[in-house]
Amino acid sequence: MLTGRKGPNDTGRVASNTTDPHKARLHLLPTTRLGWWAVRLLVAFAALIVVGMSLVGAGQKIGGEEAFDDGWLKVSLLGVGLTVVLVGVLAGVTAAFAIVRRGERSVLVFLSLIVGLLVALLLLGEITTPH
Repeated sequence: MLTGRKGPNDTGRVASNTTDPHKARLHLLPTTRLGWWAVRLLVAFAALIVVGMSLVGAGQKIGGEEAFDDGWLKVSLLGVGLTVVLVGVLAGVTAAFAIVRRGERSVLVFLSLIVGLLVALLLLGEITTPH
């Protein structure tokens, strides 16, 4: 019978229509500080990829293949490339700590973990496989 009052239902448990965002199984945005750092590093990784591709495109537009013989472009590409690898690995490590230590269950943090693992795998392949 509906009485309109709030409180225990027939089973003795309190009915709740609200869900706590921290207890949700999977959500889009992180809820921990470490999770937010993993997402920030993921955004920095994507931005650095765009910067690196822009440098390559600018070098090809300016002088074709001869532009890459110029010292400033080589140094710039090397700096951006190493920074991309470092930020990608750090995003993965931070995401792993957020998931394991803090119990983070965010889609973006899992994406950071996947990116970090892929960058680490590519780096390992570059180091171990001769060209």
